[in-house]
Amino acid sequence: MRFVKHPAIVQIRGNLEREEEMIKVIERHGEEFEVERVREGLNIYFSDVNVARRVVSKLNRIFNANVKMSTKYAGLRGGKVRVLFVYRLKID
Repeated sequence: MRFVKHPAIVQIRGNLEREEEMIKVIERHGEEFEVERVREGLNIYFSDVNVARRVVSKLNRIFNANVKMSTKYAGLRGGKVRVLFVYRLKID
């Protein structure tokens, strides 16, 4: 099992015609993030789940996305369960 560096992933799927605008919103409201382009869209990795929630809220408000949230078990660290939060934004 590998150590999970990022406690939150925001997956943006669907119509990415306004991708540059999305990245500007993420840069304005996010901190400590990495953007990865995948075949289906974008994956944005955040080190702080609260920052990820704020960015998801802003993106949802601007782009009227369909948002789903899930969690994944990321292992134990110091006797505590680590959870990875995954937010999926589907933009039509």
